[in-house]
Amino acid sequence: MSKRAKCSQCNKALVACFCHTITKQNNELNVVILQHPSEVKHARGTAKILELSLSHCQILVGEDFSDDQQFKQLFTASDKKLLLLYPGDETISPQVLSQEIAQTDQQLNDYVVIVIDGSWKKAYKIFCLNPVLAELTRIGIDVDNQSNYRIRKSSRSDSLSTLEACYTLLSQVEQKDYSSLLTSFDYMVNFQLNSMPEQVKRRY
Repeated sequence: MSKRAKCSQCNKALVACFCHTITKQNNELNVVILQHPSEVKHARGTAKILELSLSHCQILVGEDFSDDQQFKQLFTASDKKLLLLYPGDETISPQVLSQEIAQTDQQLNDYVVIVIDGSWKKAYKIFCLNPVLAELTRIGIDVDNQSNYRIRKSSRSDSLSTLEACYTLLSQVEQKDYSSLLTSFDYMVNFQLNSMPEQVKRRY
């Protein structure tokens, strides 16, 4: 039996392709996503939307990145300042970052924000396996609204999908309209929900 045809861009089955919803955005703040391997082919993953939508977005796949040359280069590039989007007791806000940049001759594209893509458990594993991440300045986001990520469940009430977290961060830091990210996100969520049998859909 032949495999279902897939889109060469989003790697989804053609019937689930969301590429027609993508709007390319020229983000200033560089985004690097550390993606857990289990997320790569996950039908409900959101990182691919970010990679296709943002002009400065890179995905690195793995758990332990100690031997990953691209990961290492992030920490040896003297012209870039790294930030980690991850919860913690000591985080700076997007507003503080904007003030910091305004008070220096630096630009937003001098910064790289690292985002971990995976469930809370898997994201924590990546965080622990790569101790250099703990040394980075952490940036937090103001979460005003409940996540619309209705197709995946989380034990935390403040959970956002990777896309929603990046959308919120970029919107708050750059003060630009990134709503096209949510357009693609909502399309994917609604497609997945509409593809579920009614008895399964009720769980969400």
